[in-house]
Amino acid sequence: MSAERSAADGPAGVPIANQCPMTGRTDSQVVDQRKATDGEWATGVPIERVGNGWRISSLDLARQVLRSQTTLQAGFRAEQVRAGLRKSRLPVLFADGPEHREQRSKIARFFAPTTVDTTYRELMDRYAKEAMTELNRTGSLDLGEATMGYSVRVAAHIVGLDGTDPDAMGKRLLKLFGNDGDPTDAPRKPWHKAWFAIRSAIGSLPVATFTWHDVRPAVKARKKERRADVISHLLDQNYTLTEIATECLTYAAAGMVTTREFIAMAAWHLLENRELLERYKAAEKGERYAILHDILRLEPVVGLLYRRATEDIALEHDGQHYTIPAGDMITMSVKDTNVDTEVFDQPREVCPERKLPRGARPEGAAFGDGAHRCPGHFVAIQETDVFLRELFSREVEQLAAPELFTDALIAGYRVEGLRVGLSSAGQSGVLK
Repeated sequence: MSAERSAADGPAGVPIANQCPMTGRTDSQVVDQRKATDGEWATGVPIERVGNGWRISSLDLARQVLRSQTTLQAGFRAEQVRAGLRKSRLPVLFADGPEHREQRSKIARFFAPTTVDTTYRELMDRYAKEAMTELNRTGSLDLGEATMGYSVRVAAHIVGLDGTDPDAMGKRLLKLFGNDGDPTDAPRKPWHKAWFAIRSAIGSLPVATFTWHDVRPAVKARKKERRADVISHLLDQNYTLTEIATECLTYAAAGMVTTREFIAMAAWHLLENRELLERYKAAEKGERYAILHDILRLEPVVGLLYRRATEDIALEHDGQHYTIPAGDMITMSVKDTNVDTEVFDQPREVCPERKLPRGARPEGAAFGDGAHRCPGHFVAIQETDVFLRELFSREVEQLAAPELFTDALIAGYRVEGLRVGLSSAGQSGVLK
């Protein structure tokens, strides 16, 4: 174990003169702009042994683990799912090694920046305008409901699930992902295996309902006529209905539920920070994306990442060496890595201009890293930008403060009850 940072190093561990170009504040004037702070360890210890596992708060150490070739995905109930899918191909989220690399290479074309920017932008624009129907009609809008409907429609089109009622599918998905439970719990005894098989993705009633009402009709339609979507691709790979349904669940979690939460969170930040909002509205795409990446760093939707070591893993950080034994669980707190003072100056406020060390991404570990880095990261940022641009082409104000709830599966947040309305000067316009 390495020693904790000395108090003499200061709260940021960097020279006190660091200054955010956007706000002009220095480290001595640190402001915490986060809204979802539950779950942060804030121990100041980069790595520590806890029970039979390890907790990592350092971004550098987390990247080393996530890029290691000797770990297995252990989050999102991965070990449960693997126990229940021994005779089926694993979805891309739960696969590792050569199988995972092959799957990622085959689906890369659906999420390439050029594809997203050319193929999906018009689609996103249309769905974003449709999401504003209630706002245009009544003068107010529940952003949670609007962002869910919007993100479901976009992701459903990419995956190939756009043949059923998107609002009904969204409700089914929220019910499905609303189940509590330890996302790393794994079967250890024979009777546990039978129980986990029942509770695993393909055995649960909500997933069976999702498969029957949403996946089955899509598969039937794509068997008659292929399209440029994920389900058509999976059929070309001879996936079964069960395998396709399980794969679709991973896209639903990443492309619908988590994106919905980030859009609502980003809107909340902009609504309560007029200076940042005006800058966002006037900015070109690159600057807007930088703002969104920094909000995501500050408010990661997925709070914890888990890996299981398959061999001893050697790590090095700040001159200290660590060995994680094979079989140990490794838990990485994204909430902590993303405010790592060794990487980010004034890490608890939005400052997209800050200079980053080589290799550091502006969103920190919010999209993961290594082999399992989120393949749809560009989709998520563009999708968020399109929605917010459409929303803020009107003069809107926050009518009700939202409530934050914890999502056990992703150790993240849910934003509920954020309502906006047209301000007294609310005139529709088009941003350049």
